[in-house]
Amino acid sequence: MAGALMSPRATFLALGILLAPSGPAAAQEPLAPPLPGPMPMGAACVVPDSVGESLRRIARRVGDAVGVSALHVESGARISFNGDRPYPMASVSKVPMALEFLRRVDLGEIDPAETVVVTVEEFRPGHSPLAAWSGARSARLTVDSLFSLMLGQSDNTATDVILNMSGGPEAATRHLRRLGVEGVRVDRSEARTFADLVGLPDTIPESELYRYRYFRLRDALPDAHRQAARERYGADPRDTATPEGMTDLLLTIHEGKELTPESRAWILDVLNRSRSGRGRMRGRLPQSTFVAHKTGTMGGAINDVGIVTLPDGAGHLIVSVFVNTLRRPTWRRERTIAEMTRLLYDYFGEEFRGRGAAVALARRFGTPCNS
Repeated sequence: MAGALMSPRATFLALGILLAPSGPAAAQEPLAPPLPGPMPMGAACVVPDSVGESLRRIARRVGDAVGVSALHVESGARISFNGDRPYPMASVSKVPMALEFLRRVDLGEIDPAETVVVTVEEFRPGHSPLAAWSGARSARLTVDSLFSLMLGQSDNTATDVILNMSGGPEAATRHLRRLGVEGVRVDRSEARTFADLVGLPDTIPESELYRYRYFRLRDALPDAHRQAARERYGADPRDTATPEGMTDLLLTIHEGKELTPESRAWILDVLNRSRSGRGRMRGRLPQSTFVAHKTGTMGGAINDVGIVTLPDGAGHLIVSVFVNTLRRPTWRRERTIAEMTRLLYDYFGEEFRGRGAAVALARRFGTPCNS
């Protein structure tokens, strides 16, 4: 379907997004780079049982339908609750997708400055500021703008364009395995995921699942059929992550594993500028806290995962929280994430106040908690 083509600047102004320097060359380094070389395995501090008990008390508010994993990067101290259970990622899946995209950028296979045309047939259901603004017309914008829309705005249209130019879901999962990340899998595009969410049959080709056609197909389904599909989504093994696996994935970003310094700075900058899920991970943290995070919402899944900079030189905290239940209201699921994050922020922030760097150095000699 032909339509008017807009410039990247006009596109972003229409979307109401703050125009700022974009792409890996323009990104500012938001986190100090880690010490060079891998940390020795097994050299880590131990989190007291009282912290685990507090997490379990919070979990009871959503019927234990929550998994959380936390890692203090500098000390290696970890704690989890249901950390080895798989949970639907929803839009958190955009983080592993982004890593394969950045790998191809770093290899020179994708040019972030290239301008592409996104057609109406590529518009996706669900959250998509790009599609909503377009007026059912094609849009012209740069690849780096699509990347920012995908991670910063959780735009489903931008996500499938980026995913397709990066080799699809299988390529994203293969890259995770190369990185040594287990427990995280990417299986479907946004178009196919939304089709499954309402129970559209797999026989419908993805070319027929663009935004406006999808709405007509979805609305023709009986309510009971759609509700049963929502229930199945929560138990589907596809596009899932364990909290521990996601924390490992975020650690590769923090360490810049198989990322150029420019790409590492770029993804962290985009994730930090995201303001989605204000009542989740950021909900009870000081407003100025650096939080490079990604939310996810679909069916019963309410998620938030990210890298938090602790105050007063205490280092960095990686937190992955997944809630999966249709039996609790959204506000309670979001509050569970906020309360767990604040509990972990307070504990690790106080435990390592003023000595994050010293602990990281001491960990190389196997004695981080004696520093």
